[in-house]
Amino acid sequence: MSKKIEISLLLIATMGVMSGITIVASLPLISKTFSEIPNIEFLSKMMLTIPSIIIAISAPIAGILVDKYGRLKPLYAGMALFVIGGSSGFYLDNFYYILMGRAILGISVALLMTSSTALIGDYFDEEQRHRFMSMQGMSIAIGGIVFITMGGLLAEWDWSYPFVVYALPILFIPLMIGALYEPKVHKHTQTESSMDGSLLSVYITAFFSMVLFYMLPTQLPYLIINSMHGDPKTIGFVISIAMVFNAITARQYSRLKRRFSYMQIYIFTFAIFSIGLFIISQADGISQLFYSTLFIGMGFGLIFVNTNSWFLSKVPPQKRGKASGVLASSFFLGQFSSPLIFQPIVDRYGIQGLFLIISIVAISLSIVLLIKDLKIDKHQRRESE
Repeated sequence: MSKKIEISLLLIATMGVMSGITIVASLPLISKTFSEIPNIEFLSKMMLTIPSIIIAISAPIAGILVDKYGRLKPLYAGMALFVIGGSSGFYLDNFYYILMGRAILGISVALLMTSSTALIGDYFDEEQRHRFMSMQGMSIAIGGIVFITMGGLLAEWDWSYPFVVYALPILFIPLMIGALYEPKVHKHTQTESSMDGSLLSVYITAFFSMVLFYMLPTQLPYLIINSMHGDPKTIGFVISIAMVFNAITARQYSRLKRRFSYMQIYIFTFAIFSIGLFIISQADGISQLFYSTLFIGMGFGLIFVNTNSWFLSKVPPQKRGKASGVLASSFFLGQFSSPLIFQPIVDRYGIQGLFLIISIVAISLSIVLLIKDLKIDKHQRRESE
């Protein structure tokens, strides 16, 4: 397979992570700039999560368009909408218009995700696909580090400058036009429309995992800026370091899985995640936040890989396409719901109070799963005797 094709698809993959975290460092500055708007702190957080709900809603429609019109037309339409909607914060000065631009960004990502995923299935055989998905995971992690850092540095000059990053895909287009081609045969299979009830626990886990993950980009910037008097650059560095540990830990997942069950990995994951949240809840300075990044990064480096692996172990091949769509919707609905769920707690107890409460929830969940795992292990030993 052509290296240009692989590079093109990897660049598209980085656009997914670019859509979410590039403007994280700007959120507190946006809320100050538009401080005359009621509930602006909450609304500015929604600027980060509105694309998620739009993706969850529009992805099935995007899939229909990809089937009907081919892969490349929706892909290039998504590229155009990505640049227009994503960069809207740079050339617009009305908060609600920028919010509309974020919704357009969500539509664009839905088009990009569905068309690029279809192209991966069309271009690669099974063995090639496994190798490519490995590269894609690393590219997404590296992209996350680059874009969150870039956004933090640009926000130092002005809150609107990180939105310029969304125009970068213009540079990708010449490579894509020269490399990508419309497959002659689309490899689609019809799947059952009903959701397998046995996967419900996976979908719930995916939803709440993303709710917890989005505490970091939606809550931590306000703690750093408003309570610890930090700057946007610091926000980018803290989250980037967490993502470094995320990538390193995810690479070790296969080794862990050979020794531990899915439940045992969840036990460990929620325990170390709880430690990271507790450190944040007790921090009285920015330097202490960096200690939490090891535990936060490790936790999320495992939880998403473990959830996806658990999902693939349960879903039958003939339902994998439809079920994967539901799984994606679960993740993106979790992103959207995170600030909605946690804002009442923040209003009552503050951001550090929120981190303390969720750290208690996480360690409690770890203990419950540990007790359940011990009971299962004890039952299995009795049966083997």
